[in-house]
Amino acid sequence: MLKKTLSASFVLVAAAGLAACSNPTGKSWAISYEVTADHTATATRISYGQSADRYQDDVAQHELTGPLGLPWKQDVVVSAGRDASVTATPSGAVTLSCRILLDKEKELAKSTSPSPGKPVTCTHTTDS
Repeated sequence: MLKKTLSASFVLVAAAGLAACSNPTGKSWAISYEVTADHTATATRISYGQSADRYQDDVAQHELTGPLGLPWKQDVVVSAGRDASVTATPSGAVTLSCRILLDKEKELAKSTSPSPGKPVTCTHTTDS
């Protein structure tokens, strides 16, 4: 009887542990965000998405306010099947560019602001 009770307790504890994880397989992507300018410049705001860790499906938005020196880079983890995104707003009438890289090498997204002084956004949905 003690063996059955211990086995049932173990199953409940294991199930509770998995319930705390929204991504129990830990499938996630190593993402790098980059923001650059066409010449020496700063950004007034940069926002980007990041999962808390590889076992959480949620992607929280983080916002930095400036002036922020450019070029700017940030390495994060984004859960599989979720959006990786970065948006930057320039301090003046400059043109910004952004990139999203997988494992610091493979380019997943690239964009340039539509005109000087306008924000730039890069977005990529990671494969499941």
